[in-house]
Parts: sequence; C-alpha cells; structure tokens
Amino acid sequence: METTHSKRLQLAINAASEVAKQQGLAFEQAIVLGDRSNVLLHLHPTSVVARVATTTAIIRQGAAWLAREVAVSRYLVAAGAPVIPPNTEIEPGPHQHQTKVLSFWEFVQELDEPVDPHVAGRALRICHEALKDFPGELPILGGITEAERILKKLTTEAVLHPSDADMLHRISQRCNSRLKQLPMQPLHGDAHLDNVLNTNRGLLWGDWEDTFMGPVGWDLACLVASSRIFKTNTDKATAAFNGYEASIDGEQLDLCIEARTFCALVWSIIINQQHPHLETYKRIQTRLQWFRDRQKK
Repeated sequence: METTHSKRLQLAINAASEVAKQQGLAFEQAIVLGDRSNVLLHLHPTSVVARVATTTAIIRQGAAWLAREVAVSRYLVAAGAPVIPPNTEIEPGPHQHQTKVLSFWEFVQELDEPVDPHVAGRALRICHEALKDFPGELPILGGITEAERILKKLTTEAVLHPSDADMLHRISQRCNSRLKQLPMQPLHGDAHLDNVLNTNRGLLWGDWEDTFMGPVGWDLACLVASSRIFKTNTDKATAAFNGYEASIDGEQLDLCIEARTFCALVWSIIINQQHPHLETYKRIQTRLQWFRDRQKK
C-alpha cells in the first residue's frame, strides 16, 4: 500500500511536472533534491528546480509568501547579491496546480567542499545591505506572528502540555513586544547555514520564503541559536557570526535567540507531524527543556 508520504511526494511531482509542461518546458525526469518543509525537484536535464509547498502549506494559505520570495530574490540578483536566482527559462511563479503552490528556481551545482561559515556570514551581510532599499511590502515580524498562530493551532489540538503551551504563549508575547521596539529592515528570516550552498557559482543564500521586516539580530540569531541550544557546531556558528561582523549587544542577541528558538520549536512540531523522526522529537524536547530552565532563572 502506498504510504501517505509517498502519495504527498507524488502529488508534488505531478504538480511541478504539469505546470512546467504548461510553461513549455521539456524535461526527462524529476529528481528529488529535498523533501521536508517543501519538495525540491530538479527537472533534469534542464536548469529548472521546482519548489513545491507541502508541509509549509499546512500553515500558509495562498501564495503571497512565495510571491514575496520570488520578488526579494529577483531584487537581490539584480543588486548582485549572492543568492540562488529565480528561474529565467520559464516563469518562476508562484503557480498553483490543484491544491499545490510552487515556484521555479535556477539549478545550481553544489561542490563537494562544505560551506565556509565565515564567508556565509559575510554573504548574509551583503544580502542585508542590498535589501535595505527593497521597495516591496513585507510582513512586520512575520516569523514570530506566524509562530504564534502555529502555537494557537497546537494548543487547540492539545499537542502541547497546557503548562508548556502557557509558557510559550507568555514567551512569544514578551518577545513580540520587545522586538517591536528595535530598528527593522528586510531580513532572510530563516538564515541558518543549511540555507546557504557552496556552488560552482560561489556561495549562495537560498530559501527566502520566510522573509519579513525585523531587527537584524533575528537573522544573526538564526546563525547561532541551534549551537547555543544543542551545544553543537559552535565553531561554525561563531565563524558565521564573526563573518557578518555584527554590531549587536548581548541582551538584544539573547532576545532574538529566544524568539528564534520559539519559532523553530513550533515549526519543528509541525514538521515532525508530517515527517516523524526520533531525532526531530529529541530536538523538540531539548528546546522545550531549554525554555523551562530559563523560566526558573
């Protein structure tokens, strides 16, 4: 019997294939590059990668967030910033096919050498500088306001223990209130090192679907939060942070790490519901315990 996961993957492949063909693209096969929050498909042998919303579509309705991603990425490409470009062979979208929304991106060849985290931090700063004058409309503090909606959903479904749900609600309200007082600019929104690739075109930042207006400290927190919580890859996180050459005080960074960790926690619960995995469950529990311990201080 076909599993729910394989059905979901096949629906994503069907949607990308149909839309690509409607756009006049001829390709031989759809090669799965990734399958977590979204399904990434290389429409081989063309230069087109389809990005089909799957888990993210559970929370995000419509396609406005994909349209923002394409617009921001186009703007950054025009500014010469190091990002994965929207596809130019066919219309990047966003497109809709039945229940699926998707967009098309340039295929970039990854190199065997890992990403240099110091260079990644510097590249993120270049992107931030280019984005300061982005003319499009972006949600204010979209990362945390979306996470608050997810928390409400999880609370209604009794996924979290009531005491943990109450704790997280208090944390999100406090973080939201304090973040609003800080200077804001357009951000990546999910700027961890898994979203930057070492390619034959150089180091490129991708996955701009979470872009929003917020304090620069948010993206810096994305670079270092996981290393603080899980006590792993601290050298890489420090190198990325130093590469950015940030000017931020410890109190503001700590606030952004707390807010970022709240968002990562509720999203990881949603992802684990769709892709159950012991390691993801352990990370959920570690983040929860980190918050519990902070409340005792």
